[in-house]
Amino acid sequence: MVKDLGSRVLLLVLQNEQYNPDELAIIKTSLERYTSGCIIYDDLEKRPGFDELDTAAHFIKQSRADLILAYGGRDTFHTARAVALLATNEVFAKELPERREPLKRPPMPVITVPGVFTMGEESSPTFVMYDHASGELYHGNDPRLFPAAVFMDPAITMAMSEAEITRTGVAILAAAVEAILSKRANDLSNSMALRAIELIMRSLQNLVKDTSNQNARNNISVANLLCGVSHSNSWLGLCYSIATATNLITGMDFMMAMAILLPHVMEYNLTTSAGKYVQIARALEEDIHDITVIEAAIKAVEGVRKLYLDLKVPQRLSDFEVDKALLPEIAGMASAFPLIKNTPRELDQNEIETILIAAY
Repeated sequence: MVKDLGSRVLLLVLQNEQYNPDELAIIKTSLERYTSGCIIYDDLEKRPGFDELDTAAHFIKQSRADLILAYGGRDTFHTARAVALLATNEVFAKELPERREPLKRPPMPVITVPGVFTMGEESSPTFVMYDHASGELYHGNDPRLFPAAVFMDPAITMAMSEAEITRTGVAILAAAVEAILSKRANDLSNSMALRAIELIMRSLQNLVKDTSNQNARNNISVANLLCGVSHSNSWLGLCYSIATATNLITGMDFMMAMAILLPHVMEYNLTTSAGKYVQIARALEEDIHDITVIEAAIKAVEGVRKLYLDLKVPQRLSDFEVDKALLPEIAGMASAFPLIKNTPRELDQNEIETILIAAY
């Protein structure tokens, strides 16, 4: 399949997301066998700023690569999508936030290979750029950035620890719930997200207890993929926006921020989406017989919290030494994030700060 998409492959890996070096070597060997060349680009330590993105894009142009294969986690995939656009257009990364029209030339095709569970971000056509020097945040969304292919092999995730499985598993749950609550949700995206929730409920605790449980690992891998296809079409919203701001400003793990914020975001949206919460409660295996719609909706929030207790998931931002004085700054950044518009209940910066205080 790869040779049908390109002949000279750039294998993109961030240093902090090289989860399985042995698997990376196997991928490189396979690419060299079936293409005219494979170049590893692993100069980036972590998610890059604007200048580093420009450097990576320049390297791709000079190498004459015509296909990007991104191997790793969510930051690797965001980086790959950004440089795929920059490498085919005469534009610098810092200029993207100022543009109002799509770039003329299509991006370089991207193949994604997740090395861990990423709440499905390998399937998305979006990317986030953040420049620490200027503090500038940009959310890019281009339907031409849907991956040319996604290769999901549960065996690649075997190196994940119990803690990593837990935090990524509950992040999948958070993203699936948010995909359902999105204003852009539809019957198809909802069905995939609900199935992802069911698989998380059925298999996450089993996999955490026994990491050799292949059936449970396969189920979480499928949940991850279904979640990604769902939110790639319905888009994420409030939880994702606040978690992104929390991660960028404090350095707190993004997926753990998603998990901690989820129950509070669900409570905020409960009265505007009660019918959807009934479906979520059912997927969470909550008993909703002979109760009102609002009572069933509350059960959905309770179901999330019960799962967290069973998995011993921290439920407070303060558990991660987040400085309370930074909450207004986090709320300010989150309120400017474009995905906030997908939230079913409108809110302003003060209400976001109230959610953060409740989660603190």
